[in-house]
Amino acid sequence: MTDSLTIASVALARDVASFLGRAQRVWDGSARLVAADGYLQVYVGILMPRGLLDRTPTVLGLRVVPLVGADTVDTVVPLASLLHRIERGISEAESDAVVVELPTSSPSLQWPAISPPREGWRRRLGVTSAQLEDVAKRGVEAIAEAIPDSVGESVLQKVRSEVWGQPIPHKKAIPWAAGFAADALGLLTPRSLSVHTSGHWVRLTSPHGYVLVKGNSEPDGLGEPED
Repeated sequence: MTDSLTIASVALARDVASFLGRAQRVWDGSARLVAADGYLQVYVGILMPRGLLDRTPTVLGLRVVPLVGADTVDTVVPLASLLHRIERGISEAESDAVVVELPTSSPSLQWPAISPPREGWRRRLGVTSAQLEDVAKRGVEAIAEAIPDSVGESVLQKVRSEVWGQPIPHKKAIPWAAGFAADALGLLTPRSLSVHTSGHWVRLTSPHGYVLVKGNSEPDGLGEPED
């Protein structure tokens, strides 16, 4: 496996750094890097279930940027280390391209089980940024009201699961958690986000990145596919 990747421009590298910084404020865990066909896919975890009985939806963020060269990578690395390496690459850049030295891989049992499909996506009716922003705000307020100052982790996870697992009105395959992720990652725009589905997965697309949600059943309630 290659020891470094070259992001095509300083502006794009800064965009990835901003994306990772936002993700880190939600969950300072790991990131999955997939480089292929001249592009880098950067996946971050926003929400994940803990245990077989936990109904919290799996929610990921994704940013895709072009690379210089045709390196192939599929690895999981500590998010904080990756962010540091990108920021260092930006500061040391001698041209518009940014060389990022990859951190040591961090094996994970979670990431192999939550890999979204690369093909088979079907376009559905979109969802407005206003809807996503509304449920994100309401969810944060609901969790703050439901949780006392001192609470155990199991109780906290249960409350989060119940709040963020609620479906958006008239979009029952899209949980409130998708709105939280889109807002937290800076993906909301004045326009609607397009929606695609594949199997149990729902993908929201913004000009600034993607939110990927894995449900417990085939998505419905999203309108007929737009052919």
